[in-house]
Amino acid sequence: STRAGINMDAVKLMGRIIKDTAARTADRDGLGCAKLVVFCNAVEDNPFMAGAFHGVGEAERVINVGVSGPGVVYHALQSVKGQPLDVVAETVKKTAFQVTRMGQLVAKEASSRLDTPFGIVDLSLAPTPAIGDSVARILEEMGLEVCGTHGTTAALALLNDAVKKGGVMASSSVGGLSGAFIPVSEDEGMIAAAKAGTLCVDKLEAMTCVCSVGLDMIAVPGDTSAETISAIIADEAAIGMVNNKTTAVRLLPTPGKNVGDTVEMGGLLGSAPVMPVHKESSADFIQRGGRIPAPLHSLRN
Repeated sequence: STRAGINMDAVKLMGRIIKDTAARTADRDGLGCAKLVVFCNAVEDNPFMAGAFHGVGEAERVINVGVSGPGVVYHALQSVKGQPLDVVAETVKKTAFQVTRMGQLVAKEASSRLDTPFGIVDLSLAPTPAIGDSVARILEEMGLEVCGTHGTTAALALLNDAVKKGGVMASSSVGGLSGAFIPVSEDEGMIAAAKAGTLCVDKLEAMTCVCSVGLDMIAVPGDTSAETISAIIADEAAIGMVNNKTTAVRLLPTPGKNVGDTVEMGGLLGSAPVMPVHKESSADFIQRGGRIPAPLHSLRN
């Protein structure tokens, strides 16, 4: 976390656990890893799987509702083709406002029927493999030829900011992660961009600096070492720690699969092309263990 820094012994351990989880579910292409997320600055009221959990600061019982809607945002942006980016931002904010209002209505109704306190609404653009329900296609609608090309991080920053502002305008109970998710296997547009080679792990890491979570649902070769996975976790945790934001890693080291193969997980988990990672070793760095200290500004706080 930003306050505590990075426990590199835990990071080293999680690399091994992810590899072990993949091996234990090898008959299903390492599906167990799709249910395992490593967070930095985890929020306590996150209703979105697979990172959902009930934090220690939460009430004994509470209803937290996650609502999405990338398809709605994509449709709305088609009406402002060629217009300035501030118009794009305003369109996204208005759409996010409407989606959040609907989520709050559902949450309050569920709260009433179940006699359970209403907590928060998390408005997060969480894509699905269905055509037209893609965050990548929203970015392309802004003017990018393919998601992952230069300008993608800036477009995602605009989208994430507008979604958060629209949600806050609609409800005083916005919480969770609230923003844009970029899970590769669950996003039809990102799958296409990854297969084309435009979207790579390094570009996805850059995008996590401005989106809601992190490196999500990325299939990597089955022979990727535990130390390499730990190093990827450390990089992502460092982004979250230094920038005081939530980041996360959900990698799928798929047994027996190599770069260019496709992993089929089915349902909302979708499918993913196996993406390359750097072959140069990070093992000596990870084996050091210890702690990466928290940044000075967090110590002042």
